[in-house]
Amino acid sequence: MPYRELIFTVHAEIAEPLGDALMELGALSITVEDAAAGGYDENPLYGEPGLSPEVQAWDRSTVTALFNPDVDHSDDADFIPELLDSLSDAGFTLRQPEEKIVAEQDWVRLTQSQFAPIQIGERIWVVPSWHETPTDANAICLAVDPGLAFGTGSHPTTHLCLLWLEQQSQLQNRSLLDYGCGSGILAIAAKKLGCNPVVGTDIDPQAMVAARSNAEINGVDITFALPDDAVPMLGADARYDIVMANILANPLQVLAPALVQRIRPGGQIILSGVLSRQADEVIATYSQWLTLSVWKESEGWVCLTGTLQDPSQIPPLSAGEVKKNSADVAPSLSASASNTAVVFARLSKLALIFVLVCVLGLLALHFTRDRLLPFAAPRVDDAASAFHLKTFTALLRIDQMLCTSFGCTEGAIRDFSAWKITLSALGMQTAQQASKAPANPSVLEVEIQNRLMMPIALPHLELTLTDTDESAVQLILFSPEEWLPASWRDSHTQFERNGAPSGESIRALIPLQLPGNAAGYRVRLFYP
Repeated sequence: MPYRELIFTVHAEIAEPLGDALMELGALSITVEDAAAGGYDENPLYGEPGLSPEVQAWDRSTVTALFNPDVDHSDDADFIPELLDSLSDAGFTLRQPEEKIVAEQDWVRLTQSQFAPIQIGERIWVVPSWHETPTDANAICLAVDPGLAFGTGSHPTTHLCLLWLEQQSQLQNRSLLDYGCGSGILAIAAKKLGCNPVVGTDIDPQAMVAARSNAEINGVDITFALPDDAVPMLGADARYDIVMANILANPLQVLAPALVQRIRPGGQIILSGVLSRQADEVIATYSQWLTLSVWKESEGWVCLTGTLQDPSQIPPLSAGEVKKNSADVAPSLSASASNTAVVFARLSKLALIFVLVCVLGLLALHFTRDRLLPFAAPRVDDAASAFHLKTFTALLRIDQMLCTSFGCTEGAIRDFSAWKITLSALGMQTAQQASKAPANPSVLEVEIQNRLMMPIALPHLELTLTDTDESAVQLILFSPEEWLPASWRDSHTQFERNGAPSGESIRALIPLQLPGNAAGYRVRLFYP
């Protein structure tokens, strides 16, 4: 039974209420993703223990609704117009959604096929429940099923933490806190390697469900709790021999005082989720309390370790206490409100602040132009208002003035969301007859359009050839110089610097030699 997907591209504030409305109108499921995922402007969002994401959705989000034609008649010709009318009545003004047909598959089996046992170091094995465990008597087997929480052992950041635990000779009866525990895989490994007690915490309630389930499957006693749960082992005075946090560089810096406060004198901290280029910045943040160093690197990610030698360096105040103390010493302003001189001085300061804000705003515009201009640009397929057009024209003039004054980076602005693949075709009939011909010539036909009312840098093309099981058999990358038609390059000799004009549609025919087992394909645009 095939299913039907409808894909809407909307602004952040609309994504969640639109998803709710689509569910009320019969959608089986709703998926919200970054419209720029996989591209230059991809924007990861995160939330960590004790913190909430500042942004709850992406600036431009894709809302994908799944329908079952056998139940909701979503294959009827008037289904989409009626759906848009219903959404309009609910207050949504939307464009025609993209459509995809999703073939019926054994989804459980397909998902399970993506996960195999993973060996880490000499002893640790991460084994999904549907696989047999290794017979080695010295093996430390972690039965962790993929769920809604992060942590299956496959990602380099998780791999590094597990490898650090596996290589420690003195873990017996050492206490450990897994901060941002996800699936609980690190806490479970630590417990099986001798750590006791072991505590895991995460802001995501689904992580708690997954972690507790995985702990039960592995037969280990671990305390998993949300940050706000009344658990003594997460109390203000709780300290640990080992504090481990596999998160991301930015929250690791924000959470630095909280993490350091959890370390016992002489205890260790292990930080992962840090890119190699971010290591120095994270190390500098923690340097006021302890010395961090890179323990190991894997696939561009690093694991940082350090030891708290001097307990006097532990941050003495929480954020709440600092805020309270600041309020206690703030001078009163109301007492001098009647003083004309003071009022005048304040107005002068406000005027100065206003000027500074304007100057900083212009500088912010200049340094964020690569993101701001594509976001503000009208789209060629939208009915932009006159005000929008005039505002964006003025913004372009200001940008030109700033570039003249301060200089701008060479080359056109990159924006993945500006591009739309309007056509992609590959002669796959010949490819499917691979048994008769070991190598099959074909032609990839691709047409893309710049949907923004401004020039945008040309993207690269990625062609993934797949077999009959939809597994990748060959990945082919094309730079703009390789896939752009010669006639288009000749008529746009400065395309590397100027990009593609507003609304430009480019159609390319790319000859290929298909491998014998090619039966399908996927095309993706990206910036390196």
